[in-house]
Amino acid sequence: MTMHRRTKRVVLVGSLISAILAVTVLSMQAQPTRAAPQISGGHEHHQTPGDWKFTLPSGDATKGRELFAKFACFSCHEVEGENFPGSGLPGKIGPELAAMGPLHDAEFFAEAIVNPSAVVEKGKGYDTADGTSKMPSYNTALTVQDLIDLVTYLRGLKPPAKASIEKGRGRDPHSGHGKH
Repeated sequence: MTMHRRTKRVVLVGSLISAILAVTVLSMQAQPTRAAPQISGGHEHHQTPGDWKFTLPSGDATKGRELFAKFACFSCHEVEGENFPGSGLPGKIGPELAAMGPLHDAEFFAEAIVNPSAVVEKGKGYDTADGTSKMPSYNTALTVQDLIDLVTYLRGLKPPAKASIEKGRGRDPHSGHGKH
């Protein structure tokens, strides 16, 4: 391809882009309910990709377990097969967590910790009279790294072996958790 043809294509593509931008700006100005965006600094084409999804990085499950104990999460949540110092009887306010690790994405757990009222199962005793979660938000208590570590711990939980359930040492951790 000669330099002349290449230059013509660049000019043609540049003209096409200019025309598209001009039509876009005109169509935005034609809609009085929406203000034209302030575009500057070469960011005209920066948009959130359609397939983008927020994902948490992996954390340290051991530190996450320590945080679970530090914040006394066991006072409301039972974790079948786990013992926490000073826990006494396991809590019954929130769902049992041992079987939930493989059922949820990390981001689900993160949201449940920082925005517990986002998803509340009705009729299980987890909600208050106004429909919000009984679980408090931990937004100001946890660092981002704490959140990541706690979520890593929760994601790693697995129900205890079926043999211990059959011997009567615990209830079936799968019961009632199909919709979490």
